[in-house]
Amino acid sequence: MSNGFSSIHPLLCFIYFISTCIACMIFTHPFYLYTILVIVVLLNWSLDGGKALNKVIRGYLVLAVVICVLNPIFSSKGATILFYIQDHAVTVESMVFGVQWAITLLSILLVFVAYNLVMTPDRFLYVFASFAPKSAFVVTVTLRFVPLLKRRLSEIMTVQKIQGSYLKRSSKRQKMRDGMETLYTLITWSLEEGLQTANSMRARGYGVRKRTSATIYELTRNDYIVMWIMAVTGVVSISGLFLGLGQYEVYPQLQKLEWTPLMMLHFLSVFIFVSIPIFLNGKVLLQWHIIRSRM
Repeated sequence: MSNGFSSIHPLLCFIYFISTCIACMIFTHPFYLYTILVIVVLLNWSLDGGKALNKVIRGYLVLAVVICVLNPIFSSKGATILFYIQDHAVTVESMVFGVQWAITLLSILLVFVAYNLVMTPDRFLYVFASFAPKSAFVVTVTLRFVPLLKRRLSEIMTVQKIQGSYLKRSSKRQKMRDGMETLYTLITWSLEEGLQTANSMRARGYGVRKRTSATIYELTRNDYIVMWIMAVTGVVSISGLFLGLGQYEVYPQLQKLEWTPLMMLHFLSVFIFVSIPIFLNGKVLLQWHIIRSRM
C-alpha cells in the first residue's frame, strides 16, 4: 500500500515498530498479548493483503507450538500439578507460561514481517545515515544479504540442473561434489560483486562528506497528528507499568484476571498506540471504496 501508514515519516514508523516490539515483551497480561497479536496480524494483512504473512506463518506457528509443548516438559515450576511424566511434574503454570512465551515470540516475529514491508532500505538509511552512515550501511547490506544469497543460489542450481547436475540417480559422492561446486560459485560470485560495489562506492566518494538522500521526507500534518497520538498514548502506557498494569504473574500460582477502570484506560491507551497503522490503512481503504462506488 503506497499510502496510509507506509506514507508516514520513516522515523515515526521506526519508533512505532521498536515500541511495539518492546510492548510485546513487557506486557504479560493475556488481554494485552492476544490483542497485540491480532492487531499485528491485521497490520500485515492491511499492508500487502497478507502475502508476506502467508509465506512465513506456517513456520512461525510450528515454532510457537513447539515452545508450548517443550516448556511444560522442561519446567516443573508451579503449584498446580496436572500429571507426572516419569517423575516430572507437569503444571498448569508451566503450560500457561509456555503459551505466553509463544504468543510473545510470534507477535515479535510478525512485527518484523510488517517492518520489512514498511521500512525499506532507503527509508532505513534516511533515518540513520545522517549520524551513523557506516553502521546504517552495514545493517542495510546485512539484512539484504540473506534473500540475495537465496536468490543467487536458486539461479546457480537452475543452471547446474540444466547442465546435468543434481540428478536423482547420482551417487552421494557426486551430489556432495555438485554441492561444493554450487557453494564455491555462490561465494565467488558474492565476493566479486562485493568488491565491485566497494570500488564503486569509493570512486563516488562515499563517506567523504555527509550522506544525502535521493528522497526527502518532510513532516506533514498527518505526521504531527500521529506523533502526538504516539506521545500521549506512549506516556500513558509507560506510566501504567509503574502501577503494575498490563502484568500477569504466572509463578508460583496463576494470578486472578482482574479488569479495573484504571486497567481499562491503560489497555485502551496501548490499544490505540498499537492500532495506529490499522486506522491509517483502514482510512485509505475506505476512501478507495467510496471513490470506486461513485464511479
